[in-house]
Amino acid sequence: MKAKLLSVAVALVALAAAPAQAFADSGAPGGFQAGVQSANTGQAAGGLAISDQNAVNANVPVSIAGGNVSSGPSSATQTATSNANADVSNKAKTDQDQTLDQNVGGSGCYAGCGGAGGFQAGIQDAQTQQAAIGIAKSDQNAVNANVPVSIAGGNVSSGPSSATQTASSTATTDVSNKAKTDQDQTQTQNVGGGSCKAGCGGAGGFQAGIQKSDTQQAAIGIAKSDQNAVNANVPVSIAGGNVSSGPSSATQTASSTANADVSNKAKTDQDQTLTQNVGGGSCYAGCGGAGGFQLGIQKAETDQLALGVAKSDQNAVNANVPVSIAGGDVRSGSSSATQTATSNANADVSNKAKTDQEQTLTQNIGGSSSCKAGCGGAGGFQVGVQKADTNQWALGVAKSDQNAVNGNAPVSIAGGNISNGPSSATQTATSSANTDVSNKAKTDQDQTLTQNIGSGCGCDGKVGRDGKDGCYAGCGGAGGFQLGVQKAETNQWALGVAKSDQNAVNGNAPVSIAGGNISSGPSSATQTATSSANADVSNKAKTDQDQTLSQNIGGSSCHAGCGGPGGFQAGVQLAQTNQWALGIAKSDQNAVNSNTPHSVAGGNIYDGSSSATQTATSSAATDVANKAKTDQNQWQDQRLGVARI
Repeated sequence: MKAKLLSVAVALVALAAAPAQAFADSGAPGGFQAGVQSANTGQAAGGLAISDQNAVNANVPVSIAGGNVSSGPSSATQTATSNANADVSNKAKTDQDQTLDQNVGGSGCYAGCGGAGGFQAGIQDAQTQQAAIGIAKSDQNAVNANVPVSIAGGNVSSGPSSATQTASSTATTDVSNKAKTDQDQTQTQNVGGGSCKAGCGGAGGFQAGIQKSDTQQAAIGIAKSDQNAVNANVPVSIAGGNVSSGPSSATQTASSTANADVSNKAKTDQDQTLTQNVGGGSCYAGCGGAGGFQLGIQKAETDQLALGVAKSDQNAVNANVPVSIAGGDVRSGSSSATQTATSNANADVSNKAKTDQEQTLTQNIGGSSSCKAGCGGAGGFQVGVQKADTNQWALGVAKSDQNAVNGNAPVSIAGGNISNGPSSATQTATSSANTDVSNKAKTDQDQTLTQNIGSGCGCDGKVGRDGKDGCYAGCGGAGGFQLGVQKAETNQWALGVAKSDQNAVNGNAPVSIAGGNISSGPSSATQTATSSANADVSNKAKTDQDQTLSQNIGGSSCHAGCGGPGGFQAGVQLAQTNQWALGIAKSDQNAVNSNTPHSVAGGNIYDGSSSATQTATSSAATDVANKAKTDQNQWQDQRLGVARI
């Protein structure tokens, strides 16, 4: 791109070096101004965060005795936290200000002012490339175990188990690109002297303003949380006498979260003002120049790509699995284990592009509004071009896999009687996958072209009669041409996928074999299982196109010889918006809340009451929306030879 800009600058210098005829009195052979600006910004950022945690809090006594074995209570507490965070961001801010002020003919000249020609060219180029990648991975294996093994010739008595486990695994990626580009360009050209009174004018005036802004943004965020949380009570008791086990009230809270926040934000402001005066600012007679040319070009192209992946895998086991073998009686305590398992995967992906293009071209050929006779110029030409292209791609994937088991599975084998305590285990399992994918593009295009050939009196009759303003004789110019072109193209693609897989088991499955009687306690286990998958996909495009063309040839208060050969105005507006949105949400839930005792006895079998409660909710929701709003406003005002005689 620098080579292209250099070639343009060389060509402009060659044009300036062409010979020009000198004019009498004040004046110069020619004026040349060329301003070239180029800003290139490249940014790349990569972030990687990995947290591997293996936390084991274990109580594993082994007791072998010829007499009795008595074990104390187990109340081990484990708090395991594994966090991986990746924060990756690119911020680019480019300001380009360009001011060209040209006066050909001298500011203090009063007669015979002017120069061979005036030339102004302003070129601005801003290119910004941003790439950001963030990866966060948290692996957690948390085991809080009570595994006593007791072998005795006498009695075995185990204490209560109330182990508490809190396990948290979090992976978070925050990836963002922010680009802000401001391009301001002001060109002021005066050919013929600022205070010339008669015989003012120059050979021609040329103004060209070019603005170009390219912004490419790519952001990728991946967050993955793997959690294996085990809170287990697994005593094994073998005794020649009686076996008595304490109650089990272990508490497990397991949380696995994966969050991916990916966003692209681009803001481009392009302001362009071209003011051209050929024929002197205060000329009264013989005003005018050979011609005036104005060209304004604005181009803004924005490409945005955002990808966010969030995956949470959770395997949470809160188990009470005692095995008792005794020659005498077996008495088991109550089971009231509590398990809270949460698996969340969230992907927030967004693209936001905002483009403002403002263009003002003002052209005055034939002196200002104070010309009285012989006003006008050979011709006036104005071209304003605005082009804004915005391409946005957004993809969000969220997946939550949860396997939550809250089990009470004692196995009792006894020569005597077996008495089971009540089961009131509580399980709350939540698996959620959410994707929020959005594209937002806002384009404002404002274009104003004002052309005055042959004195630009906008005065009323009173001012004209006072002799302060307005051409009175020989007003008009050869022709006027105005062309305004606006083009806005917006392409948006959005894809959101959310999937939640949940396997929740809250089971009471005792197996009892006895030579005597078997009595089982009541079962009132409570299970609340929720699986939800939500995909929110939206595209929003807003395009405003305002175009104003005002042309005056011949003067609004001319009294004689008014008019010009012709006036031409063409206003072209094109707005194209293409939007694609796809949302997929899938929720798979397998919720089991079971009481499945197996009893084999030489005596009687008594089953307790079953009042287990299960609340299972599975929901999949997709919200897909396309919103496009286009406003096109165009005003054309043309006056040819307007005479008020």
